[in-house]
Amino acid sequence: MTELGKSLIQEGLEKGREEGKAELLIKLLMKKLKKIPNEYKEKIKTLPEDTVDAIATDIFDLTSVEELEQYF
Repeated sequence: MTELGKSLIQEGLEKGREEGKAELLIKLLMKKLKKIPNEYKEKIKTLPEDTVDAIATDIFDLTSVEELEQYF
């Protein structure tokens, strides 16, 4: 396999992992806060991975959906 092929595969795997993290975070937030507006779900899907990680780390401190706004 060429270096370009390896690079494209690696990029695809990384993008998939990031999307999976965002989807898992949305599920956890829905379990914790009961309801998440679709607008917030879409915003979470576009956040950088380090921001998704920060929300996941802070999830136990969140008490309302509005508190997510600090990450957008």
